[in-house]
Amino acid sequence: MHTSEAAVLGVSGRTPATQCLVLGLPHREGQMRAVGVSLPLGQAVRHELLPLLRPAGDTEAELPGTVGGLPGADPVYYRPVIPDVVVEIEADQTGPREFGRFRHRPRVLRVRGDLTADNLPCAP
Repeated sequence: MHTSEAAVLGVSGRTPATQCLVLGLPHREGQMRAVGVSLPLGQAVRHELLPLLRPAGDTEAELPGTVGGLPGADPVYYRPVIPDVVVEIEADQTGPREFGRFRHRPRVLRVRGDLTADNLPCAP
């Protein structure tokens, strides 16, 4: 397993037990690009993270299923947030690969309050 960092682009899940994050990295053009959907958040991480997130509007967004799962998977619906919070994640790869995303859903380990999205490497 490998650890790396990603910005939080949004929150998905209707109940605390199913809440997960839409994760992103900067793209070459300067925009954030979704690179995966995390596993459901653990209670400690959820309590630390959720107060830090600021909504980026009041409408739900849709992410193609290939970002959160396999090609042909159902879309992921989420609430976008301002991508100024960075988290440390654990994944089976050093970074997004196939289809520009993580192959398997990463686990969120902790909030990285010492980093901003400007510190993150560009997505492939």
